[in-house]
Parts: sequence; C-alpha cells; structure tokens
Amino acid sequence: MSAEISPLLVRTPAAARPLWLRLRRSTPFTLTVLMCCLALLWVSPFIWMLATSFSATTFGDDMASLLPRLPLTLDNFRDAWNSADWLSLYANTLIFTFGTFFVQLLTITTAGYVFACHEFRGKQTLFLLFLVQLMIMPVVMMVPNMLTLKTFGLLNTLTGVMMPYFTSAFGVFLMRQAFLAIPKELEEAALMEG
Repeated sequence: MSAEISPLLVRTPAAARPLWLRLRRSTPFTLTVLMCCLALLWVSPFIWMLATSFSATTFGDDMASLLPRLPLTLDNFRDAWNSADWLSLYANTLIFTFGTFFVQLLTITTAGYVFACHEFRGKQTLFLLFLVQLMIMPVVMMVPNMLTLKTFGLLNTLTGVMMPYFTSAFGVFLMRQAFLAIPKELEEAALMEG
C-alpha cells in the first residue's frame, strides 16, 4: 500500500513562487525602496511639468531636466492667461454642459419610461437597436456626424457641438432599468390617489 502526497502539502521552491509573494516575504526595507522608486517614476511627469512651467520659455538640451532652469519666472502663466478669452470659453462650457444636460434629461427620461412602462409592437427590437449604439465606437461616427451637421448648416456652432450628445443609449438603458425597479403597485396607487 502506498501513500499519496497531496500537491498542497509539497513546498514549492522560492524561485517558483510569484513575484508579488516573494516581495511580500522580503524585508520591509526592500519593499519600501522599491515603492519609493515606483512613486518617483509615477510623479516625474508632474515634477517635469511644474519645473518647465516656472522656467524660461526656451527649449534646448536641458529641456529633459526635472530641475527648473534659472531664472525662475511666472511669464509662462501670464502668457497662458492672456492667450485666450477665458470668459467666453467658460461661458461656452457652461452653455454646452447645461444645454446638453437639460436636453438629455428630457430625451433619456422619456425614452426610458416608454421602454419600461408601455407596450407596443417592436419594443424589444427597437430597444436592442438602441443598445447596439453602445457597441459602436464614437470615433466611427465622427464623419457621419460631421456630414449631418454640414447638411443642417450647424458646423462651427455650439448647437452643432451639442447635438451628438442630445441622447445616450447608456442613459436610456439606465433610466429603463430605474423605471422597471419601481413596483407597479406604486404606480397604481398614484393613479388612484390622483
């Protein structure tokens, strides 16, 4: 009679263990040094950006240095501030954001409610066609959207920028799921109460 040894009871050599397990068992000092090196690597683009922003605007051999080039100056910030009409840019951002939000609130909520609470022929097929939009990469739709905007004469207008975002398949899906979660009894009680 022979005894079988379970593979779980056999010790694996240290070299066969995964790297993270070997690092976990190593000294805390080694792990700390390794993490500090990784953190420095992660933060170095931010340090370079900060050093470059306070340096003179010349580009040269010392451009790759993480240390700021002397003399330190705030001219880059002044030039960036004066290079654009920031008030109109922020106004455009607010118009785009709130305009898109309110139109989406109307379209997505209405479509989600119709798909959740009303019955009509072809409802499932239409909803699946809506969901197919989630599988299409937005980059693929750039040229057709541009041609549509050109047809309507909306190129280089704020409405033309907002129009592709007026509805969202993902938003319709989320609103449909939210309306499906509301019990029918609650809707019936609301109809009875008025």
